[in-house]
Amino acid sequence: MKRLRSIPPATAEVGRDEQRCLLIAPHFPPGTGAGALRWEKLCGHLASAGWALDVVTMDPAVLPSRDEARLAALPAGTRVFAVAPTGAWIDPLEQAAWRAVRGLRAARAALRKEEAMPAGAPAGAPVRTTRESYASAELRWRASPDDARRAFHAYAALARDRAWARAAANGATRELDRGLYRAVITSGPPHMVHLAGATLARRWGVPHVVDMRDPWSLVERLPAAHASPITVLVARHHERRLIRAAAAVITNTDAHGVALGRVYPRARQRITTVMNGCDEDAPPPAPPTRRFLIAYTGTIYLDRNPRPLFEAAGRVVRAASLSPDEFGIELMGTVHSLDGVSIADVARDAGLGEYVRLRPPAPRREALEFMAHAAMLVDLPQDSTMAIPSKVFEYMSFPAWILAMAERDTATELLLRDTPADVVRPGDVEAIERVLRRRLEEFRGGVRPAPISADGRFSRRAQAGRLLAVLEDLAAAPVQETATAEGRRAAASSASRSSVVAR
Repeated sequence: MKRLRSIPPATAEVGRDEQRCLLIAPHFPPGTGAGALRWEKLCGHLASAGWALDVVTMDPAVLPSRDEARLAALPAGTRVFAVAPTGAWIDPLEQAAWRAVRGLRAARAALRKEEAMPAGAPAGAPVRTTRESYASAELRWRASPDDARRAFHAYAALARDRAWARAAANGATRELDRGLYRAVITSGPPHMVHLAGATLARRWGVPHVVDMRDPWSLVERLPAAHASPITVLVARHHERRLIRAAAAVITNTDAHGVALGRVYPRARQRITTVMNGCDEDAPPPAPPTRRFLIAYTGTIYLDRNPRPLFEAAGRVVRAASLSPDEFGIELMGTVHSLDGVSIADVARDAGLGEYVRLRPPAPRREALEFMAHAAMLVDLPQDSTMAIPSKVFEYMSFPAWILAMAERDTATELLLRDTPADVVRPGDVEAIERVLRRRLEEFRGGVRPAPISADGRFSRRAQAGRLLAVLEDLAAAPVQETATAEGRRAAASSASRSSVVAR
């Protein structure tokens, strides 16, 4: 049986008279994933208002990277418990299938190379690359080996997420005091974690708050490895039952909240938007510089294509005869390839080989220092209309121009519409070029922008206030009013059934 393991700082004494919630979130400090930052920051604002958290998260021993300083900075009274990944019944099957696939890989690689390079193609012709993502609208049930492979891996991933959620729920049931908590909060993705919250809410008789950092059944793009209709089918199956039973549903953007309300009209009054928000702390100082630096932090994946930015920047560099000491683009994070193509090669194709620098992922402190040196911070395009990249809020705290590539009426465009940020349509090289020319001219004239966060509209404090209002309403309401009887039955069914997702 998986047990909870206390990790520092887990020495706080707790009293039964305080306002305390249990948060189950696979991503939380010392983890460094983007999802960890949301609740790390909300935790501090909740503590300031008299609410404390116990957190059940993924065991940091299995994480690819961690930042112990972020764990140590959590507010007093926060207790963190770790649960290691647990095996799912499908794991041996996946391992056997993987061994079989490896035996065929060399032959398939040779075949793909022949298909990608047509007979008579000139030397140096572009080679077809492997797709890294698919839009949800592209998902189909097909009888092809690739589709079967994706369906299998999607099912296996869901089974592993479900197994961890079960271990977290069982560990909390055995080892935590149910009388301490006013509510159970679950934060996904991975969204199977919400099943753990439904289980505990039913066992303990407390409200369940579902926090969706990204859409679940309404997901708009999936990584290629899991791009199967089974992913959406499972999401719909569980999401429907969980939302019926949840005392409150938190979405990350208004666009997602509105869309979710259309699908579940009876839940509209229980859906609240709590965006990530931006910090009110002053960013790290940066020395004056004559170099116009464009910076990006995060991951280049799915549809975050830097080609239009590079092409526009190449035009500006050539027209103004700029040297790398005067103009540069630097990208920090998992940024070295897109769909199998090297980002360094993309930069060279745009004539920017000496102007573009790729940096590896770094701890948050180093990432903030990196952004502080930028004259412009860029948000690359995405076709997820309901999501706002968390980096956009981080950018708002810096005295730098923000360039966002987003379609009109998407969540990002709506957020930035009434701000000084430059928002252009993805792929519009001419528009990007005009923005770069204008901001470069202002930069050379000594102009520096004020941080967009200065007016306070987008602060984490303001967003935490929305969450606090939800928790206080739930704390004031009798337990039986937090969900309908039909919803409680649906939650019990979703948490216990295994007909769709592996036991």
